[in-house]
Amino acid sequence: MRSLAVLFPRLLRDRLSRSVVATALVLLFTSPLLRAGKSGFADGYMAGGKLGAASTANLVGLLLALAAPWLAEGVVSDLRRNGSGPLLLTRPVSRPGFYFARWLAGFACLAGVAIIAAATINMAWSAGGGSGPGLSLAGSIGAGLVIWIWVGSTVLLLSAVLDRGEALAGTLLVAIPIALTASLPTTDLLSGAGRVLPVRPMLSAARALLAGDVPVHSSLVTTGGWGLAILAVGLLVASRRDWRAGD
Repeated sequence: MRSLAVLFPRLLRDRLSRSVVATALVLLFTSPLLRAGKSGFADGYMAGGKLGAASTANLVGLLLALAAPWLAEGVVSDLRRNGSGPLLLTRPVSRPGFYFARWLAGFACLAGVAIIAAATINMAWSAGGGSGPGLSLAGSIGAGLVIWIWVGSTVLLLSAVLDRGEALAGTLLVAIPIALTASLPTTDLLSGAGRVLPVRPMLSAARALLAGDVPVHSSLVTTGGWGLAILAVGLLVASRRDWRAGD
């Protein structure tokens, strides 16, 4: 445990540059919505009908979900690509503990992105003369956790079985179910398949938390159940991998 505590700051630094870029992109894509005196979602696309900076919760939650796979990329696979895996795993830490620490570092980075983005959006909205509730900073951490439990865990599993491309695959697992369920009738087979994955419950819970509301209990249970199960499988697969000379 002490070895993991010593390693953790390094694991955070490894994700720092990605976190900075992710924060900049979230702010870039939300900036058109921060018009003084009116909501960018004034036409009805708002979080529970909220006005103010909280109305951006829909978009911020989606952007965080799309940034999460990139922040989670390489939890296992980059150790194979750069050859550092066998050396790092000779330290007095267990394999599951090491991979879980890398997973936690990714969550810390996503939570940081969410907090900075929410605070900046709130300040920009207030400075522009906008009124109404702002995004919840505490809820931003909760939204980051809800998203990471599913997306970060899924990308960890993909990283354990793929040599590269897990971030793209994770992004598609977020985007495709949204596209299918939004564009097809609920009775359609593909739409039903898109609802199997907990993407919509995840985004619903994240949106509510960002807006300062209490998420629907079933959304948290569905997302948490799926995410923790995938995390357990991912840690098991990653820990049982045999490191070969060519890895």
